[in-house]
Amino acid sequence: MSLEGRAEVLRRRQRLKALFRSIDDAGLDAELTSHYSRYLCVLVSGYAEQSIKALAGCYCEKRSERRVHRYAAGQLSKLRNFDLERLRQLVQGFSPEWWDLIEDQRSDDLVAFTSVAAVRNAISHGTDTGITIGTITQYFDQISRVLDDLCVLFDPVNA
Repeated sequence: MSLEGRAEVLRRRQRLKALFRSIDDAGLDAELTSHYSRYLCVLVSGYAEQSIKALAGCYCEKRSERRVHRYAAGQLSKLRNFDLERLRQLVQGFSPEWWDLIEDQRSDDLVAFTSVAAVRNAISHGTDTGITIGTITQYFDQISRVLDDLCVLFDPVNA
């Protein structure tokens, strides 16, 4: 893995933040902003998915022997469409206590995973979603808070 899990999450977050700012600063009309909101939803979904994979992969790489890590990386590469249930299954697979902690601290933020996944799926099937820049910004912030907590668990600073 070229970047540690935490660093990969931060890199992806900064890239998306810059894109949100660019769209916000562009002074676009409502229709174009609506199109960009759909595009941002797809990117936020990818940010969540790739960040989770990077964190879990980093954890396995640091704590397991090479063959176990290679197997885990192969399994992680097959994971797609992270919604709340898939996230729960993954985190509980590492530690049920971790999931309890995340669920207790971030129950309001966790729903963003399901919301983004549902909107992304609707977009990919050509359905009008009604997603707004404000809503996708809120989802991005919620997902980022959960990912911050996952960074602490999967890739602690002092590990």
